[in-house]
Amino acid sequence: MPPLGINHAGRKTKMFRIAPPRAIAAALGGAILAGVMAGSASAVSWGTLTASYDGKSRASGYGDFYNSGATYAKNKVLTKDLSADGNTVYAATNFLFFGDTSTGGQGWVDNGYASTPEHNHTYYVTNYLSKGLDSNSEKARGDIRVCVQLGFPVSDSCSAHAYPTFSY
Repeated sequence: MPPLGINHAGRKTKMFRIAPPRAIAAALGGAILAGVMAGSASAVSWGTLTASYDGKSRASGYGDFYNSGATYAKNKVLTKDLSADGNTVYAATNFLFFGDTSTGGQGWVDNGYASTPEHNHTYYVTNYLSKGLDSNSEKARGDIRVCVQLGFPVSDSCSAHAYPTFSY
């Protein structure tokens, strides 16, 4: 129960403490941040994917595929060279949107490709790949894989595919 006080007329009253401005600002800031985070809550984690060649794991990657500001499908990609053998590693994403296909039906339509810069670091390197959302669709999907660049005449060796999907 709140403490009793005396008002200007000399009568006993209940006293309530008003929160200091910093506490009010912190609570309001937390509420605003929660609202913003709820609006971008369509992130889908993918990975860990591993690319191998000649029986040895060569590249690793993982990340998040998400709706960035209701404007872009964005892929946060972390890749790492597992073998430190001089070959470089990278991640690739095909951006797919659900909609009308060229055959007249509905399905996933490829709307662009992007890949991270190649590197040979033995620690995780972060990159972002993005594609504008298709205004004729309500769903986006990433077709993602992690690869090791082996050099001519050997083709790049890539991981299995990850297919994270979100609605917007």
